[in-house]
Amino acid sequence: MTQHKYYVENELGRLRKLIIHSPDGGIGKIIPGTFADNLYDDIVHLKSMQKEYNHYVKLLLYFLDREKINYIRQYQQTAPPEKKSWCFIPGKAEYFNSDKVLDTQQVLGEIIKDERVKLRLIAAICSYEESSYAIQQRLENIQDTALLAKVFITGILPAEENGTGEDMFIFPPVPNFIFTRDIGIMVKDHILLSRMATVARRRESLLTKFLSLYYFFKDQPQKVMEIIEESDFFLYEEEERKHRIISIEGGDVMMIHPKHFVIGCSIRTSSSTINEIIHTLFSKPELGIEKISVVKIPKNRAQMHIDTIFTQVRRDVWVLYGRFSERILRDEHISRHSYVTKLAHNPRPLEMEQVEILQYYKAADEAYIKTKDYSVADKLPGIESLLRQISIEDFGVHPNDVKVIYSGGNVFPHDEREQWTDSCNVVALKEGVVIGYDRNDQTASAFKANGFNVITTTDLFHKFENGVDPESIENTLILLPSAELSRARGGSHCMSMPLLRDQL
Repeated sequence: MTQHKYYVENELGRLRKLIIHSPDGGIGKIIPGTFADNLYDDIVHLKSMQKEYNHYVKLLLYFLDREKINYIRQYQQTAPPEKKSWCFIPGKAEYFNSDKVLDTQQVLGEIIKDERVKLRLIAAICSYEESSYAIQQRLENIQDTALLAKVFITGILPAEENGTGEDMFIFPPVPNFIFTRDIGIMVKDHILLSRMATVARRRESLLTKFLSLYYFFKDQPQKVMEIIEESDFFLYEEEERKHRIISIEGGDVMMIHPKHFVIGCSIRTSSSTINEIIHTLFSKPELGIEKISVVKIPKNRAQMHIDTIFTQVRRDVWVLYGRFSERILRDEHISRHSYVTKLAHNPRPLEMEQVEILQYYKAADEAYIKTKDYSVADKLPGIESLLRQISIEDFGVHPNDVKVIYSGGNVFPHDEREQWTDSCNVVALKEGVVIGYDRNDQTASAFKANGFNVITTTDLFHKFENGVDPESIENTLILLPSAELSRARGGSHCMSMPLLRDQL
């Protein structure tokens, strides 16, 4: 079998490499008046958030790069108290610098050691942010590439570099960059770049393009896929352009099976994007994708991507927000015809009315593929039917063995409260071993009821320190501390962009 440096064809294979982004200083500058602009719903205490995130990083290292755990342990034994956490901070000399748990800031610092790339990226960012020429010159004169990478992300030019005696904002922060799932998605040995839906995240797209072209695929740029508007897009009137705009974010994309690709149509991924995605993937025979499922969901802030509604735990197990289960709604006797009369007596609005699952199959005729005209092969009744279909048809699970674990145990109001704090947004370290948030108590109980072990990172680290092998962990929900992380509105699935997984 061909050995790949970057390759993902499923959501469950043993995780070998990913890229993350540690919470940075820009997050600590958000004020309530800019919540809408920055896509935040609450003030986050940065230091507490970083401490919680360090649990996430340490857990990843235990499973992906255990040698770095020894480095961290040795460093923390001798470091003064105020520096003990520096091994988790990109750009610091003490940073653990793994080649398996990568950080966007650290990788940016690497690529801009090439002066040509550095100048090109500075020009691109300054042009996008409409910065002055004086700012551009100051950035060009910064020789510390680790510092410059930090400036690109936080937007803060330190006092020693700006000549004013105090730190100065030259760009807006990109506080959502901790959600690296959204910046791109591996489609086997290709990468599909995101095209962010909101202004607050556009610089993330630009940075990710440079990471992809000058680091991940610098020798194979043809494997970097971009979806953009058609060439005549700018000839249309403004209102018409709104309907044709392309936006896609990685939280709406799942490379779920070697032959099956799932894409969400949501508040962040536009309907005009879907046909272009289908055409792009089906026109690349080397990808071997034969079926694409389109999951259209309501354009709600609370369910901004499909991975806020469901994620995969094992071939036969999923976690799902029950309000989007057609089976649950049927069992509650809520139907299209009874919706109006029952709504006043039911606290759960009928979100399923706005859910649509369409499936497309690749045509054998390449000329047909070029027309971008695809007929719908199947239309499923709802999301739970799609999940069951994937388990049964793609992974060969017996129909009686498929399990769906519901957010909050599907008990109101726990289901809605815990979906808001990302109970359905888990990422698999390997099949059956997933990361969730400790504040979602009822969802954790639902995992237990379905045969899973549930353990906090603190207790798990204690076990590892006492000789338990991470490889021995099976069928387990691992809970991160999440009082502050959850305020940013993203879970472990959102905080990870897998670059390499084992094939199943």
